[in-house]
Amino acid sequence: MISRFILKIKRKENAFYSFLYDFAKLISSFHIPSIKILHLPLYYFDYSVRILIGRTVQMLWCIPLFKARCRTVGRNLRLPNGMPLIVGHHLNIYLGDNVCIMRSTIGASKVFDSPVLRIGNNSGIGYGTTMSIAKEIIIGDNCMIGPHCLIMDNDDHPINPQKRLNGEPINPEDAHTTRIGNNVWIGSNSVVLKGVTIGDNSVIGAHSVVTKNVEANCVYSGYPARPTMRNIDKIN
Repeated sequence: MISRFILKIKRKENAFYSFLYDFAKLISSFHIPSIKILHLPLYYFDYSVRILIGRTVQMLWCIPLFKARCRTVGRNLRLPNGMPLIVGHHLNIYLGDNVCIMRSTIGASKVFDSPVLRIGNNSGIGYGTTMSIAKEIIIGDNCMIGPHCLIMDNDDHPINPQKRLNGEPINPEDAHTTRIGNNVWIGSNSVVLKGVTIGDNSVIGAHSVVTKNVEANCVYSGYPARPTMRNIDKIN
């Protein structure tokens, strides 16, 4: 009965329902006027309270729990948006000093007994990034991984369709360690596929798909990623 009444309003079936539609639209678009001298201090108060609560939860809950899940953790771990989602109980995580991990997903497959994720000192993982680990993913020191990236050391599923339908894992020989060197910057929404090595000091442009090894001191971009600049260590 109520749903039919609402539908009549949305259709504006007659003048009465048209009036109700316009009135509902007016109500939904109503906003209290902003008085800067009043609302700006309230904005900063709200912001400060949120930051305080977030850091308290991070310090007393998220970081201690996540540290317990890792094999080793260096100094000054930061989890600004809470704990990453970890899929797979057998994943071994090794973190260096000053690592920052925004809310992300870290998944371990059942191919090997002890898949490994290593993140070096002063490296950061962007919001929404996913790492799929069957064997090993290594991220060096001073790396910046942008938001919504995908880093893999495997294909996640078998190529054979029947094996996929049966829910079988990939073959062990189809997993290959993915290595990201030191001082690497990976732009947002990029994909790094299995077995790739990214050389030190290189940059991956946003929205790139890295299918092959990347030379050191280069900029790669595109689909698939290709070198667009070399010897960036010599640029002033």
